[in-house]
Amino acid sequence: MRYYQVNDKNELMTGICESTPEMLENGKIRLYETWRWTSGDKSQGKSVLEEV
Repeated sequence: MRYYQVNDKNELMTGICESTPEMLENGKIRLYETWRWTSGDKSQGKSVLEEV
């Protein structure tokens, strides 16, 4: 996906992210994400998001 957000300095930031979903035994979803900013410092990283 491509995403856009406004940071706390009111700057528009852009990035890309690839998410891989996993269905958990309790029926909730966990996402494994690899992301990269396409603006600003162009940093990159990985995140895990889990439905609560």
